[in-house]
Amino acid sequence: MARGQGRVYKPTVLRHRKGCAIRAPDKCDCPRAESNVWWIDYSANGKRFQEPSGIKSKPGTTKGKRDALDVLAERMGDRKEGKLIARPDKLTLAECKAQHEIDYDLNGRRSKLRMLQCWKHIEHFFGLETKAVDVTTQRLSDYAVKRLGEGAARQTVNNELSAARRGFNLAREAGLLVVVPRFKLLDTQNARTGFFEPAEFALVLLELPEVVANLHRFVDATGWRIMEGAELQWSFVDMEGGIIRLEQARSKSGVSRLFPFGADADLKTLLDKLWTQRDGPFVFHRDGQPLTYDAVHYAWKQARKRARLEGKQSHDLRRTFCRNSRRAGLSEGEIMRLTGHKTRSVFDRYNIISEQDLAEAVARRSAKPTVNNPPSAPKPDSVS
Repeated sequence: MARGQGRVYKPTVLRHRKGCAIRAPDKCDCPRAESNVWWIDYSANGKRFQEPSGIKSKPGTTKGKRDALDVLAERMGDRKEGKLIARPDKLTLAECKAQHEIDYDLNGRRSKLRMLQCWKHIEHFFGLETKAVDVTTQRLSDYAVKRLGEGAARQTVNNELSAARRGFNLAREAGLLVVVPRFKLLDTQNARTGFFEPAEFALVLLELPEVVANLHRFVDATGWRIMEGAELQWSFVDMEGGIIRLEQARSKSGVSRLFPFGADADLKTLLDKLWTQRDGPFVFHRDGQPLTYDAVHYAWKQARKRARLEGKQSHDLRRTFCRNSRRAGLSEGEIMRLTGHKTRSVFDRYNIISEQDLAEAVARRSAKPTVNNPPSAPKPDSVS
C-alpha cells in the first residue's frame, strides 16, 4: 500500500498454556502465534493510530483482509473529518470505568455501589492503566477462569463482565473507542427457588446483630429488597397513617409503591420500637449511619453459617413473601403492588404457586365421575 494510506496486519500474540499464571509477556515462555484479528495502522492529522478492526480470520490466511481495508479507509476519513475525538490506542480502562460512573450519576441509578464493587475486581486483574485495546476476548476468558478459581459464583463473574462491557460500550458511544471486544458470559442456572420456613428464619435471626435482624424482619414482612429496607428513611414513613411510601427513584424497579403497615401488628410493633430508638434520618442504622451492602451481606453470611443454613439467601425472604401472600388469597396484582415487581414473570420464574391450588387441582382430577344410572324400563303390564 502507498505511503500515507495506512496498512492492515495481524500482530503476534501470546498464547498462554493451560495453567500458566505468568501474565508479563517478557517473562512468559508460552508460545507466540499470529492473531486471528486484523489490526489497522494509519496516521491522520499528524497522529498515528493502531487499533483492532474487528475483522477476524484464521491465522495464516488473508481472509477478511479486504474488509479490514474498508475499515481502515473509513477510520482515516473519520479522523480527518474530526468525527472521532480521542485515540483508541491510548484509551485506558480507567476512562471506561469513568464513563460507567458518569452514566450512573446522570441517570440516578441506585446500585452504583454494587457497580463499583464489580469494577474493583476488574481493576485488580487488569489494572486501570491497561489500554482498552489490550483487553481481548481471550484475556476476559482468563479473568473468568481466575475468578471462578477464587470461588466466585458464575452469576457474580457475569455481573463483573457486564459492568466492564457497559463501560466499553459507553466509551464507544462517546466516540472514545471504535471496537469493543466480545464479552462472553458464562452459562448459569440462576433461577432462584429457595424459601424460608418460620423455624429456619428464627434460627438465622438469633445469630444476627440486632439492627441487621430488625432489617430482615422488615424484609420478611414487606417482601422488599434488602437495600430498599436498608436505605429507608423516616421521612417516607407515616407513623400516624400507618403507611410507608417508597419513591420511584429509590426503587430498584423504578416503580413507586405504598405499604400500609398499620394492618400488620408485628410490623407496626417493630416500627414503633425503632421510632423510639431513632437517631438520624434512617430507619435502620448504626450510630445514625445507614447500613451498607457489605455490612449486611457479611452479617448474613456469618449468621447462616452458624445456624447451619448456608444455602439460604436473604433474597429468599422476598420469594417467601410472594408465596405466603398467594396462600393467603392475595391476587398476583396485589402482591406485585406491595413488592414492586413490574411483571408477573416472578411467579413463573420462582415457581411460586399455592400448594392449596395444586391440591385442589389434583382432587378435581382424581374425583370419580358420577355415573348416572339409566332409567329403568317400565314394567310390562301384568296379565290378569
